[in-house]
Amino acid sequence: MKISIRIDSVAAQAHLRRWGGEFREQVRKAVARAIATEATDIKQEVREHVAGKMAVAKKSFLKGFTAKVLAKDTKRLPALYVGSRIPWSGVHETGGQIGGRMLIPLHGRVGRKRFKAQVAELMRGGNAYFVKNAKGNIVLMAENIQEHERPLAGFKRRYRKAEGVKRIKRGADVPIAVLVPRVVMKRRLDVRRLVAGRVPRLAAQIESGLRRLA
Repeated sequence: MKISIRIDSVAAQAHLRRWGGEFREQVRKAVARAIATEATDIKQEVREHVAGKMAVAKKSFLKGFTAKVLAKDTKRLPALYVGSRIPWSGVHETGGQIGGRMLIPLHGRVGRKRFKAQVAELMRGGNAYFVKNAKGNIVLMAENIQEHERPLAGFKRRYRKAEGVKRIKRGADVPIAVLVPRVVMKRRLDVRRLVAGRVPRLAAQIESGLRRLA
């Protein structure tokens, strides 16, 4: 997202007409300082917004959202970057659809690598099978047997919590995951609106910094 800021201050415009040399470098530094002043608050607001709109399991997801000054190019004015280091986080801002058949863990979250390893272990042991439930969904099940106590432990714990049962009998079926043809991601974030709301304050900071160069 690109946001253009027009400075209407007569004094600021007069300085900009004197563009070049030492004054240009002073302007660059003043703009960078003004942006840096706002960047810290914007970063915090964005993280609070994400935490309020999503159930965040890992703090690293929140820390991926940042706001910082881009000022390495001396031929251009500094810019404010607001975004995330996590490439797929943008889907929560726009919404979207992920195609392809996927196994989605039931009754809670499981790390992708851990989930893959647990399912693979159950498959190798012949203790993972698909059934179609009353709603027509295809569900991956596993039998509660001693041989697979370790890979089943987490699934059983989350299943008991979700269903409100204290104990699962030996030999009982435990639902592991549901097989879906696609996943539809709803729009849950509005970082664009949040940042746009801070533009007037940012513009005022930049204008104030330029005025001090008079």
